[in-house]
Amino acid sequence: MNRSIDFQSCFSHPSTLKALVFGVVSTVGLLCTGVAQAQSPADIAQYADVARQIELQRMQDFAEVKQLMGGKVPDNVCQQGNIPSKVREICDRFDRNSRNILEEKRMPVAKFNAAVRFCQQNPKPKECPARPR
Repeated sequence: MNRSIDFQSCFSHPSTLKALVFGVVSTVGLLCTGVAQAQSPADIAQYADVARQIELQRMQDFAEVKQLMGGKVPDNVCQQGNIPSKVREICDRFDRNSRNILEEKRMPVAKFNAAVRFCQQNPKPKECPARPR
């Protein structure tokens, strides 16, 4: 059973996602593999709700990391071995909080990952949520 969370396209913003979420994604060894299968409207609605909450958490955590790092956050920050311990704590907290959101919303990791892959298709399926601006 795949227990890794695929946050790669979870309402990503190119600059901020590279800095925090890609680090978390890489840290826990996440891969986006397999063919995306059609998702039910209920699955997509659940995914959108979960992804929105995870994105809010990510933005808060990123702001905290940015402040700790003097405004410059390296790509894949959570993958770095030489980051301050407070930043490592934030990376770990983000992972825990994201998993907790999935549990609270009763969305299995595998279902979340399937919805992520489905919504990553090009062109993006019309039923997938738009990325916030």
